Amino acid sequence: MTILNENAPDAENVGRSVWFRIALIAVACAVAAFIPGLLPNLFYVHIVNLTLLSGIFALSLWVIYSVGQLSLCHAAFAGLGAYISAIISMRLNIPPALSLVLSTLATAALAAALGAVILRLRGVYFVLVTFLFGQMFTLLALNWAGMTNGANGLIGIKAVTLFGISFGPRPMFFYLAFAMFLMVLVFVWALNRSTFGRAFNSIEQNINLAETCGIDTARYQVIAFAIGSGIAGLGGALMAHYIRFISPDTFTFHNSVAYITMLVVGGRSLFWGAVLGAAFLTPLPEFLRDFEGLQHIIYGAIMIVVLRVMPGGLISLPRTLARIGGAK
Repeated sequence: MTILNENAPDAENVGRSVWFRIALIAVACAVAAFIPGLLPNLFYVHIVNLTLLSGIFALSLWVIYSVGQLSLCHAAFAGLGAYISAIISMRLNIPPALSLVLSTLATAALAAALGAVILRLRGVYFVLVTFLFGQMFTLLALNWAGMTNGANGLIGIKAVTLFGISFGPRPMFFYLAFAMFLMVLVFVWALNRSTFGRAFNSIEQNINLAETCGIDTARYQVIAFAIGSGIAGLGGALMAHYIRFISPDTFTFHNSVAYITMLVVGGRSLFWGAVLGAAFLTPLPEFLRDFEGLQHIIYGAIMIVVLRVMPGGLISLPRTLARIGGAK
């Protein structure tokens, strides 16, 4: 009986935490319903849409980082999902809503096959191989003209339609992007709290110790790589059906670096950091557009200041402010 009483508060706290998160999601959905109407014009709606898609890419990269790996071919998997979804919806006449699912699964399967080989490498060797794979994808998309239309890209990609509702217009796509972002966010949160998440964290902290404790590190790293790449494929497919055009220049090495930057600036310790990094860096270039010729300098200076003041990323802002307040 004593044990039951001691554990009761913990169960009660867990229940409260779950209901708090459900309430938070409900509030976010309620607020999101009015966002397209509150923004001054469609340009700002477009920026919000891109931010939501960037959040999906950053979260997917965080899943891979959670096992101690950093991929430089993340944009390649996003592009792979985009091309698969666009091609099967245009040439096989598969509904875009279904092509989103198929492209996500296909990208995850290909990532699992690749990960089973390259995840035997660690550190700089893994990073180098992922960089080479990203370059191979770009060359494949450029030269396989019969399938990808080469440098001209795929034009006129179908918009996603569900139950007769088209999500092609920017305000309508916002609701689809928000729903997909929220789904990915909840999935990553649940994954992080699961047995898989605990194994991922153990591997990231000390892979040798994790192996000593009996964790199949190779298996879990492949799983994380497949899940993260599959989510990136979903984000890429959403991007393709949103902008209705993709080419080899849509997803390049520079995009992979941008996703890593979002993760680092936001904070790598928690998946919320990936969300903050995407929310901060995606609209930032638009706010600096008026500073002609100085955008990149100011952009770089802002990132340097953020990382200098908050080495843990934006996620560490409360702790940084508390430390500054304590020093005073």
